Amino acid sequence: MRASKYDVEYYVPGKKRRVAGSTKVTSDFLTMVHNQYPSYTISQLYALVIDHSKYIKFPEAIEVLEKHLKAGYGDHVPKWR
Repeated sequence: MRASKYDVEYYVPGKKRRVAGSTKVTSDFLTMVHNQYPSYTISQLYALVIDHSKYIKFPEAIEVLEKHLKAGYGDHVPKWR
């Protein structure tokens, strides 16, 4: 079995393969944003994160959210804790 180059891997319901991977710092950031807006979907969280008047630019977090969107999970509320 090959070791992952990521600290955290993201999975979505119904898929065995990971959608994205990130560092622990990115995971903590996304969890923090999600905890502030617990009912927001991936699309809504993406809109928040790319709004640089609300958060500093965080390319890796944006990439994780974009991969969720590309996989078709923009309307899902994540379970990041």
